[in-house]
Amino acid sequence: METENKPTVIVLGAGLSGLATAWRLARTGSEVTVLERSGRTGGVIRSERVDGFLCEAAPNSMLLKSASAEGFLADVGLRDAIVDANPLASKRFLVRDGRVLPLPMSLWGGVTTPLYSLRAKFRLLAEPFIRASGDDDESVASFVTRRMGWEFLDYGIASLVSGIFAGDPQRLSIRYAFPKVWNLEANYGSLIGGAIKLGRERKRSGETPYKSRMIAFRDGIETLPRRLADASAARILTDSRVTSIDRAHDCWHVRWTDPAGEHEISSDALVVSVQETEIRKLPWSDRLVAAVEQIPALRQPPVTTLVMGFRRDQVEHPLDGFGMLIPFREERRVLGAIFSSTIFPDRAPEGHVSLMIFMGGATMPECAKQDTGDAVALACDELRGLLGLSGEPVFARSTHWPAAIPQYDVGHGKFLAALESVERAWPGLHFCANYRGGPGLSDCLDSAIRTSDLVLAGGPVS
Repeated sequence: METENKPTVIVLGAGLSGLATAWRLARTGSEVTVLERSGRTGGVIRSERVDGFLCEAAPNSMLLKSASAEGFLADVGLRDAIVDANPLASKRFLVRDGRVLPLPMSLWGGVTTPLYSLRAKFRLLAEPFIRASGDDDESVASFVTRRMGWEFLDYGIASLVSGIFAGDPQRLSIRYAFPKVWNLEANYGSLIGGAIKLGRERKRSGETPYKSRMIAFRDGIETLPRRLADASAARILTDSRVTSIDRAHDCWHVRWTDPAGEHEISSDALVVSVQETEIRKLPWSDRLVAAVEQIPALRQPPVTTLVMGFRRDQVEHPLDGFGMLIPFREERRVLGAIFSSTIFPDRAPEGHVSLMIFMGGATMPECAKQDTGDAVALACDELRGLLGLSGEPVFARSTHWPAAIPQYDVGHGKFLAALESVERAWPGLHFCANYRGGPGLSDCLDSAIRTSDLVLAGGPVS
């Protein structure tokens, strides 16, 4: 492939964002080197089949939210490997007063659901008449209670926050964590009225919004980073510890060590795709340290993911949905459970079911257990009555993440502005990971697409 005038690029970190950026740049003919400190690629994405159960250590599915992300998967050669979620996955459950209740999926369902009181339902009707706050930033809790009332916060949005960010709605920013919702008020003055007006505008313009699609791969989500690593024209080096980073003579210079010794490389661009907690730990030169220290640190609470397998006759609940979220107000020690074997095939042996449980997060960090036995005991204690569990699981596998998901708290704009300031000051430097643009896998693919385009154009991320 023609490589004339294509930039040379160093990518630090072989998680999904780094691998996707490297794959796309290398595909254009750029010379790309990926340096990964650990002995494997994929970052937090890990899939393993044990005793017939498919265990995911972090995300167990991908919500495709854009045509660009879906097109990326096709370009990588994974179109035929995609497994769409069971239609039952559109059904979600929420716990209220110790009962597992389905979230309403229609207007009539919203009217009749026992999840919300009659007062809360009438309160929601007032939403189009509530003025916009005009604030530049606001917590999710403040925004939702102001526009919809406390019940829709405690028994709805707060649980969504837990499911996506493992976050605290009192601290998370509506503008940066849920920009589409914030924009409805900012642009139209109302959520309900804004959604109606936006739909009309799209219809008049002939725009067809992308319909989100829940997917996975038969052998787990790790299929994606494995494919990116195997099919990439980039040079991907694991067990590589970076020892210095500097910029001189219009080039980036990176040194690293691996089992073979010490190495050095120069490039036009440097893409930093390590975890946010690792940015300031990188061996920047003195001049760069002063710049990077301007970037505020983000909170990243601990989370434990637990895969438990049961015989089907050990679980009374039909598990006929995506999963169950447990609001903080219920005072339980588990954030929720995904019904993995319902959503996708081959997640459990014949006659068995698989659950993926989440514990810890910003609201209950003390419940993120490092020991599998402790995690199983806690999960069974909290879920036994809700799902009708009997006996002990026939299988269990847990993963503890001390710093799980970057929190887009109120003030997140200062973090993003600091990133952009450093990028503008140091040509060719780009930050690309789940701390900007959204924490989901689809978000990471879209961020990688934007970053690779900017590297090729020679500009900073915006």
